[in-house]
Amino acid sequence: SLFFIAEYANMATVSAMVVTLFFGGWVLPFTHWDEAGGGLQTLVTAVWMFSKTLFFIFFFMWIRWTLPRFRYDQLMALGWKLLLPLSLVYIMVICVAIYGIDTAGVTNLKVKSLILVGINLIVGYIVFFILDKGTILSGSYQRTVPSASGAKAGN
Repeated sequence: SLFFIAEYANMATVSAMVVTLFFGGWVLPFTHWDEAGGGLQTLVTAVWMFSKTLFFIFFFMWIRWTLPRFRYDQLMALGWKLLLPLSLVYIMVICVAIYGIDTAGVTNLKVKSLILVGINLIVGYIVFFILDKGTILSGSYQRTVPSASGAKAGN
């Protein structure tokens, strides 16, 4: 039972860290009223932080219960053979894009952001629809459909 408790404690810790580091933590979006301090502001920001943390705990559990588990060798092969080279190529693409944007003399932050969003959409399309073609990220259902349709065609 301690392993089970430790696993869920890890989920809660990672969720709180993700919220704090990447999603603003306790800060309410688009407001500055909580900077003054006080009891109500402290309570509202604590509830906001707790709700974001609970959302990520729910998200982690949802992913865990929905997707099948990988064997350790499958996970390592996916990480070393696919995800690591793909992430290094992605870093290089974004670095070249930022260098090109800066060299072109674009100074408006919104224009830079829109260009980078466009590049990310293009890279995502290339990865998920051109390179993958359902071979790596397909579910078990897609793996069984061709064999089932082939068996029906043979009858």
